Amino acid sequence: MKKVVTACVILITAFLSKKATAQNASSAVLNIVLHPVQTIEVGGSDNSVNLEYKTREDYSQGVSLNKENHLKIYSTGGFIVNVRTSAQNLTSTATSKSIDAGDITVTAATGTSNGMESFTSSPVHLSGSDTAFITSLQGAAHKTFDVTYAAKGDNKFINHYTKTQNPTVYTTQVVYSILPQ
Repeated sequence: MKKVVTACVILITAFLSKKATAQNASSAVLNIVLHPVQTIEVGGSDNSVNLEYKTREDYSQGVSLNKENHLKIYSTGGFIVNVRTSAQNLTSTATSKSIDAGDITVTAATGTSNGMESFTSSPVHLSGSDTAFITSLQGAAHKTFDVTYAAKGDNKFINHYTKTQNPTVYTTQVVYSILPQ
């Protein structure tokens, strides 16, 4: 019986001493969990891009239009901006003729307001498939890009005008998307 009482006293003492030291400190794990966030906006109140052929020189030399701060990017880390058209051809409600989207080229440049300096881009002939347009290994907080739209000359569209729609308008949607890199 003496052994049982001694064993109980030892166990109770060990339990109380362990409990007393366990209450002196405790810890928590702090994690900062970063998820990728990419947003892209086509800037400005007017998202229309009108490449207008008004003169003989326009038809022979082509036309272009620079849209300042056209794209605004937010990305937590490197990113790729792809560009495509909603259809391979621009179509008109006035005629069965169409214009190949590949006849239009887009080019990116540093935006005029909060423009991004560190990126790569090459001119892209539009198509119905995603094509890498802008790439950066760095993140971007509301950085802007100018985009120049240019359409062919060489009288490529000389026979696309129709008198039933003056002026004759061919349309497609240009779609920009952003992915983490």
